[in-house]
Amino acid sequence: MPRLGTPLVPRVMKIGSSQNSIRIARGASRSFCRHDVNGPAPGLMQRSIVVTAVMLATALAADAAHAQFPPERATNLKVLPMSISMDSLVDTMAGFTRALGVRCGYCHVGPEGGSLDQYEFAKDEKATKEKARAMLRMVAAINDDHLAKLAMRRTPPISVTCATCHRGIAQPRPLQQVLLGAYDAGGTDSLVNAYRALRARYYGAAAYDFGEVPLADVASSIGERGKLADAVRIHVLNTEMSPTSGFALRQASAAQLALGDTVAAIASLERALTLNPNDGQSKRSLDTLRKKP
Repeated sequence: MPRLGTPLVPRVMKIGSSQNSIRIARGASRSFCRHDVNGPAPGLMQRSIVVTAVMLATALAADAAHAQFPPERATNLKVLPMSISMDSLVDTMAGFTRALGVRCGYCHVGPEGGSLDQYEFAKDEKATKEKARAMLRMVAAINDDHLAKLAMRRTPPISVTCATCHRGIAQPRPLQQVLLGAYDAGGTDSLVNAYRALRARYYGAAAYDFGEVPLADVASSIGERGKLADAVRIHVLNTEMSPTSGFALRQASAAQLALGDTVAAIASLERALTLNPNDGQSKRSLDTLRKKP
């Protein structure tokens, strides 16, 4: 279905209609008749008949290759009800594309970027389509078998949808998991590059949390592995990305102190107090460091 910002295809659309096919064939027949009146040679007549037949077959084949979109009725529905209206089905599919940030070809068989009348929506060739069905069953179970049985539900009741987890991305992984995967694959540089690329693409969208917490979580996880220098680098990146965050500066200070860099740890705490002179945590930590010989 069309992605967000893409207008829906008109309700009825045919590419290569049968009327056009007939018109091509009739044009060829009239051309043949004019030659026949002028007394064409038998060989020319035979060639004209062959050309006309080929043109007609090609036109009809092109017409058959392009199905109507939307179709008159849906087929091969295994989770959604067969009684669903075509308008509701199209709207539902469009909602899936927005929730996952994908296009129709993610689940359905058809040319990427091609018109929807070229798609074979009933085919089950792609694993993503079967996964989508499993996810629909899961969502129904959560809403109908679990949430519906809760006492003291809020009003209006909260329901789970595809967008609840996916938030516009096909693989609903939290930012921490994505960044640690990048670190495991290529080290700190890989992590930093992945973070900057994701931030450039998704900042302001619901896909990932680019606040002060995810980078702090990632840096702490790396520090627990004994990679203190790498952890400090990620904490410092966090202070760059969240320059007004006292939390990010306190986290950076603790990591710098663990690495043995007392001067940098003090500097981070001083920055935090410049941002918020009433930051009691930073003040206590700074007083303790300054008392050390």
